[in-house]
Amino acid sequence: MVGSVIALLGFVFGITMTNDGVFEPVRAVFRSWVVEIDGQPATLDRLLGVNPWMLVVTFVMVGGWWLLKSPAGGYQRGWSWTRSGITIGLIATAAWPISTLTGREYGLSITEPIRTISGVLFTGETSLLTWGSFMWVGLIAGAYVAARSHGEFAWRAPGAQRLLQALGGGLLMGVGAGIAGGCNIGHGLTGVPLFGLSSLTATLSIVLGVWTGAYLLFGSVVFERGVRSAQRA
Repeated sequence: MVGSVIALLGFVFGITMTNDGVFEPVRAVFRSWVVEIDGQPATLDRLLGVNPWMLVVTFVMVGGWWLLKSPAGGYQRGWSWTRSGITIGLIATAAWPISTLTGREYGLSITEPIRTISGVLFTGETSLLTWGSFMWVGLIAGAYVAARSHGEFAWRAPGAQRLLQALGGGLLMGVGAGIAGGCNIGHGLTGVPLFGLSSLTATLSIVLGVWTGAYLLFGSVVFERGVRSAQRA
């Protein structure tokens, strides 16, 4: 989708301007506010004063009950959401030890790899490349293979107005990800499982932002229809 490619370019520009460009002072101001609990990173288990495995068991039980009670559903082609979710969870888990073997002690992320790749393109310093950089390249290649294998690959280009919206939206995403220190992948699939309060806050803000954007762009009827579909799924 050409619109998504344009949004990705805007995302790269937004991250670059926020981390190393004109918006860097804004990022520095927001990132200077650090919240800790007893001198340690702020997490939900530290905030509640409980063993983190108690939260793991609770969320697994509640989430499992919700999945069992939810009606079956899925896409017309490709994997079901259950198979996809389990696979992504396993990949996100395996990312930690595999990435650590290369000296990068972190899980799945999109913002940091894009920043390293853009740094290589702008400066030529290949030493900036990390495990995450190659993971990001593999993500694009894997999406292409999946689309081709299911017969869904096709070039799609929206109108000029939609392209400008994609560019502006991608730019805002990049600025937000730079300030927040991550995007929906870094926070949602890596930070939230660690019960990081910053990741929980960022992920909740992303959800609310998407809901607001859907309402403003498509109106209340389409928004309510999407909410009902999500509830049935």
